[in-house]
Amino acid sequence: MLQRFFIGLLFLVTSSTFAQDNFPTKPIRFIVAFAPGGGTDILARLIANEMSKNLGQPVIVENRAGGSGAVAALATISATPDGYTLMVGGSGPMVFNPVVMSKMPYDPDALVPVTIFGSYPIVISARSDLGMNTLADLIKRAKEKPGALNYGSAAVSFQVPAEYFAQRAGIKLQVVPYKGTGPAVAAIMAGDIELIMADMAPAVSLLKSGKAKALAVTTAKRNPAIPDVPTVAESGIPGFDASLFSALVAPAKTPPAIVRKLQQEVAKVLTTPEVKARLDQLGVEPEGKSPEETAARIKREIATYGPIAKAAGVRE
Repeated sequence: MLQRFFIGLLFLVTSSTFAQDNFPTKPIRFIVAFAPGGGTDILARLIANEMSKNLGQPVIVENRAGGSGAVAALATISATPDGYTLMVGGSGPMVFNPVVMSKMPYDPDALVPVTIFGSYPIVISARSDLGMNTLADLIKRAKEKPGALNYGSAAVSFQVPAEYFAQRAGIKLQVVPYKGTGPAVAAIMAGDIELIMADMAPAVSLLKSGKAKALAVTTAKRNPAIPDVPTVAESGIPGFDASLFSALVAPAKTPPAIVRKLQQEVAKVLTTPEVKARLDQLGVEPEGKSPEETAARIKREIATYGPIAKAAGVRE
């Protein structure tokens, strides 16, 4: 009896090792936490396409927007932890939801980080007809009329960094929430709001329209897609750095060897000239960090933004 047990155990271990060594043997699914056309969706499709070529298996992108990433997170958590169902989310589901939600609809610990695709800034832009040409102009106007400047925000991942900026600048801004960056862009073009906090792709399109002017990017370095736009730190708030990221995560209990292989495949894709060129156009800094580095960043940012959100009263 005992002999049969050990033979069965050896078979399971050998089968598991074989499955990991030969991974993948069927299509992989990327569940994107946002609607088609956004920055994270564009990144997911770009990387999925290249991974499909390298792995010899399709990497299928499926959009499951809703609940600030909760719909995608729950779908991923409920999947078999074998590396074939993964979530592409990022700062919102992984950092800001745990920070601002009083009751989480999913357990963040039920997801394990695989890697970060890339990081990108929030672009702080003002309506062109208001005569605010620099961040100093914005801060001066906001101090003259506290709370009179409205900014459009599509999610708490924009709102909390915006409040971080306001706290550091010593000003009060009024958030106007929208269900997406598209409606927020439409609102500033229509003159309904004065400011917008947006990620790179919609921000660049808005700037080209001439309806808004970029005042600063929130990252520590200038962005190559809009190199003439200074950073918040350069504009008078030293040390300011608030970047967003898009990341790949897997259900907890996914074998570490498979998690590592997925991370290595993403890192490989991010070094190809074609992908790097496209990321430059999108204003995304490629990363491909290890699972451990990704987990450390998530932990660090939760610790940073928790007190900021609490002080600003940002809760959901």
